[in-house]
Amino acid sequence: MTLTIEIAPEIEHRLEVEAQRNGISKNDLAKNVIEERFAPVEEKRKNYLPEGFTPRYIGKAETRDFSGDDQWLQENSEKYQGQYVALHGNRLIASGNGCKEISQKARAAGFPDALLTYVEPFDTPPFAGV
Repeated sequence: MTLTIEIAPEIEHRLEVEAQRNGISKNDLAKNVIEERFAPVEEKRKNYLPEGFTPRYIGKAETRDFSGDDQWLQENSEKYQGQYVALHGNRLIASGNGCKEISQKARAAGFPDALLTYVEPFDTPPFAGV
């Protein structure tokens, strides 16, 4: 089937650049994009990984429970209004005016996974989006 379409010049330029980057013609790239878009769901899943790719198990990601951090913030936020705090569990690791400074203090104290947050003053107006 032959299909002729008109596209905006800036889209055509992006198509040309991407085709050059992939080492194919812009017609082939457009054909591939259209075929992928309308391929059956099973085929899309098959083509998700590059050809020859074999997944490997790296390991389990460790996460920690942040409920203690939340509890600490609820109980102590009024004392730290307008400051950055670094928390781990239900304990304060560091506080101050700069996030970078607090991050460095938390890492130096042996808590690279500390929760870093800014405690907004209570008189701050709520965010209003448009």
